Amino acid sequence: MYESALRLMKTKSLEDIKIGEICKEAGVSVGSFYNHFETKSDILVEMYKRADSYFDERYKDGSNASSDARDEIVHYFEVYAQYNQNLELETIKQLYTANNKLFITKGRYMQKTLQSIIEKRQLAGELDNELSYEYITEFLFIAARGVIYNWCLHEGNFDLPKMMKQYIERLIITFRKC
Repeated sequence: MYESALRLMKTKSLEDIKIGEICKEAGVSVGSFYNHFETKSDILVEMYKRADSYFDERYKDGSNASSDARDEIVHYFEVYAQYNQNLELETIKQLYTANNKLFITKGRYMQKTLQSIIEKRQLAGELDNELSYEYITEFLFIAARGVIYNWCLHEGNFDLPKMMKQYIERLIITFRKC
């Protein structure tokens, strides 16, 4: 049902998709839908769970200790951009609304992973520890979402991971230990 909803979201907004359409596309009954989801909005929640699972798989053994702080954080956001690009433009456009409060949900795996990277690099003396790792994480995510939103505004007409890399490389300089 989730995959069916994603396919339908390529042509119209989740708000305009009827639960019956999702079920028809998936070849299941409406009752089956309600056994998995309470509302259509839970499809978005599922997206975020899958993103967290993706990052769990990529980072479960820890991050690349051999690289420096800049390289490790830039790589993290390249992975983030690639994940978004793989979901495809029309799907991502539906996430980037002021009504989507899932972006600011605290304690998600993706956030904890980045916080861990930043905290480790602060303890190693590579990043400024005057600012909390929570603050730096939020700051970087706000910037990264801005890059993705800009990609949406430009109809995906640029390489998202490449632009994310360039943007985060410049931004991370502000958090380096002087």
